[in-house]
Amino acid sequence: MPSPRRIRYRRLVRMAIVLFVLLVAVPGSLALIGLSDFDISNRPTKQISFSHDDAVLSGSLILPDAQHTGPIALLVHGDGPQDRFAGDGYLPLINALLDRGIGIYSWDKAGVGESTGNWLSQSMNDRADEAVAAYEAIKTAHPGSRQQIGFIGFSQAGWVIPEASRMIPDNAFNVIISGAVNWQDQGDFYTRQRLLADGATQEDIERQIERNHVRDTVIFAPDASYATYLAETSDPSPMASDRYEFVKRNITSDAKADLAQLETPTLAMWGRDDLNVDARSDADIYRDILIDQHPENEVVVIPDATHGLLRSNLFNYQLSSEMPTSRQMLYVALGRYAYAPGTFDKISDWIKQVVSRP
Repeated sequence: MPSPRRIRYRRLVRMAIVLFVLLVAVPGSLALIGLSDFDISNRPTKQISFSHDDAVLSGSLILPDAQHTGPIALLVHGDGPQDRFAGDGYLPLINALLDRGIGIYSWDKAGVGESTGNWLSQSMNDRADEAVAAYEAIKTAHPGSRQQIGFIGFSQAGWVIPEASRMIPDNAFNVIISGAVNWQDQGDFYTRQRLLADGATQEDIERQIERNHVRDTVIFAPDASYATYLAETSDPSPMASDRYEFVKRNITSDAKADLAQLETPTLAMWGRDDLNVDARSDADIYRDILIDQHPENEVVVIPDATHGLLRSNLFNYQLSSEMPTSRQMLYVALGRYAYAPGTFDKISDWIKQVVSRP
């Protein structure tokens, strides 16, 4: 076992590396400037709950100022048991948009935080219906912004927002970040990236993906059960039964039909270095479908950016749980400056341009 002195030394080395990156490697010497981005205590905040199916969803409406009558973006989560602030990870995003005059409403997913229900029992259609209910709640609670309320969401929100938006005639805007188009294609891309990182050859990768396709036709067949899955899987850490049911319920999700009927102005963004979603392919699909549907529609791929639009040279991990402590410290220290340059200006300028049009 390492001695206490050696443990302290290792910690000092890690801290020194972080400080070096902060002071030297990151442009502008932004050391510690982002810490305030994790504080919203001075922001006008209202707790707003709404009902959907048998659940009561609880969230927070945070405004730039108490007299705000400008745009409000409803934050639609990606996958996983996300609370309203994603364990505070969303706070730099929220503060950056608040500073640019855009209010935010975000709620705990069903069964998380103060919300009842179970998000794993939902389909993407259920999530879209829930987003519509959230929209109606905010339109009622903050009537001054009625014609300027829209959606912003990440990843899995790419299946949720287009469907929800189609159901709301006066929805003002959509911002879809790293939205996947087809569930199974996204799974293939994710698997490829993991195998590439493990040093697999292209031939090995294609064989594995083909095996996965064959397996999936069995374990997610209409008459398949959790027992079927357990009998077929060789995964040493198999999915829990509710996760299995969630995947089975949603594995055929595809956003193309909803995108083709989308009339609301939409900004779609990806990070070029995304390891979770095929940014190049999905951006091409969005361009083919959306660009001629509305003059405000835009498709943007940001260089040197991750799945969450963070700086890819510092934060490019498929799972947040894979991010080492030193990088987590760096994210906290940088706050909004952990994001790829220009990200928030693009989002806020586009939203304000859209809502200002008659």
